[in-house]
Amino acid sequence: MMEQAIPRKMTRERILEAAKTLKKYKAGKARLEARLVADEQWWKGHAWDTMQEQGNPNAAKRSAKWLVNVIMGKHSDMMDAYPEPVILPREEGDEEEARRLTSILPVVLEQNRFEEVYSKQAWEKNKHGTAVYAVYWDSGKLNGLGDVTVCGVDLANLFWEPGIEDIQQSRNVFLVSVLDRETLVQRYPQLKDAGLQADFTLPQYRSEDVSGKADKAMVVDWYYHTYEGGTKLLQYCKFVGDTVLYASEDDPALQGRGWYADGEYPFVLDVLFPQKESPAGWGYIDLGKDTQEEIDLLSQAITINARAGAIPRYFRRRDSAINLEQFLDFTCPVIEVEGGLSDTDMVPVQHYPLDGIYVQHLNNKIEELKQTCGNHDVSNGITSGVTAASGIAAQMEAAGRTSRDGNRGTYRAYSRILEKVIERIRQFYGVPRTFRILGENAAYEFVRYDNSGLVLQPNAPLAGLDMGWRKPVFDIQVGAQKQNAYSKMAQNELALQLLGAGVFNPELSEQSAMLLSMMDFNRKDELLRNLRQQSFARRMLAMWQHMALELARRYEPDTAERMAMAVMSAAGEVIAGTPPKEMPDLAVQSGPADTKPMQRAREFARGVSQPE
Repeated sequence: MMEQAIPRKMTRERILEAAKTLKKYKAGKARLEARLVADEQWWKGHAWDTMQEQGNPNAAKRSAKWLVNVIMGKHSDMMDAYPEPVILPREEGDEEEARRLTSILPVVLEQNRFEEVYSKQAWEKNKHGTAVYAVYWDSGKLNGLGDVTVCGVDLANLFWEPGIEDIQQSRNVFLVSVLDRETLVQRYPQLKDAGLQADFTLPQYRSEDVSGKADKAMVVDWYYHTYEGGTKLLQYCKFVGDTVLYASEDDPALQGRGWYADGEYPFVLDVLFPQKESPAGWGYIDLGKDTQEEIDLLSQAITINARAGAIPRYFRRRDSAINLEQFLDFTCPVIEVEGGLSDTDMVPVQHYPLDGIYVQHLNNKIEELKQTCGNHDVSNGITSGVTAASGIAAQMEAAGRTSRDGNRGTYRAYSRILEKVIERIRQFYGVPRTFRILGENAAYEFVRYDNSGLVLQPNAPLAGLDMGWRKPVFDIQVGAQKQNAYSKMAQNELALQLLGAGVFNPELSEQSAMLLSMMDFNRKDELLRNLRQQSFARRMLAMWQHMALELARRYEPDTAERMAMAVMSAAGEVIAGTPPKEMPDLAVQSGPADTKPMQRAREFARGVSQPE
């Protein structure tokens, strides 16, 4: 008896319903799509194409690049503050796993060329206000072993439910890609006779390249949620037209599990200036383009007036006897005239130069754009006569508030990206793989890593009772991997000041620790840790020296005297100086009478190892 085939959950009717939902989402995003296209025109220097007021129609329409300069500066600030993660455990038993993740996660991102992705999305964030990242699991990587993929997504190709502010709140999320038809049919032979036409189009940027869409097809990645036993599961479906290419609900291996175990959409949005009822924000072009329009219009008018004054013009009577060709030839010293010449034959056109207030108004608009967008002169290297590194750093610190605020938003998005990377590793790293990491003393190490430290771990039994299982969870701290030159100079100056104040003197370690605990600067915790380790090592060394001297005094008095003098010499003590404070002897019996140098050495060792 033949087994009856299990009916598929993803039917053609569901695909058609999903396509209707996609069209509704696209309609709700129409204004955003129009803004993206217009902003891209601004970025490419075609601002006049989108301006309502066109100025003098007969004059050149050139756009000043003040707004472009703003975006270039903000992008540089983001690259200077390229993020670097530190993974922290929430439970003591996960400390080792956290250290391993701190070393491995940057390698995973590096293998995805994340710095290039980050740079491209930094342009998108500053231009359009939103950068979109996606964290996938690519089963085809590493010859079928699979690995994490972190990439950028065009905001114009992503669709969500209108009216929500967090994309994770959307009932559905669609990502639409344009792929070559022939390549698509080769990969999915079932599409050979299928209809690949879509009843919607993606926003078209005005590119310099002419691209034909006739041989392209719209591929839709549809993400949505289902509920089984009260658990929310993420489902995934890929379709073209009304043809299903893949559906996780019909995959036997994913029954009751969903597409990704964390149950979240794989997208992270990094927003510059947030908006109400939208997960997308707006960027510096939207913030400054009105002022940039006024700058362009005013600059055009001033340029026309200046050119009119620089090129003299004349009224010439039609029956004038002046030879016009010779008059216009400035190399001809003699101009022929037939008959008499009157004052009305050639009359100069009077020019009225603009008052300086108009130029000042233009400069004020430029300054307004700088102030509004936080693109201060000091950010571009103009320091108003300040030459000291600390003064320059102070000016840049004050001028970079907007950039730091935007970078903090990027760090929050970066943390969410790493959380998704950890979840992909937790779900799919069942087979160990090798990573090259930077170990101690800047030496390369090769380590093997799998998800054994991330899967559910048994809790320690309590009073003989089984306490069940726990899921290792981590906190992510993000800081700047790179710093600009002025920040480094300021930090170097601080280090020199601390050195001059004796903070690095081992004898002042306790006072130095109290001083540093009240301060706030980069890598303070590392300095405190080193000071405490140095103080502990010094105490231990003094204790062992004291014990060695006691044993040598008892059994080898001559050797003990030489050892005492060597200890005092290494410590920089003067033998004839005042002896340190008295301290109790160690539990070692006294031997023969000590010499004075040996007594001073013993007293010095006691004072260092066991101060009152």
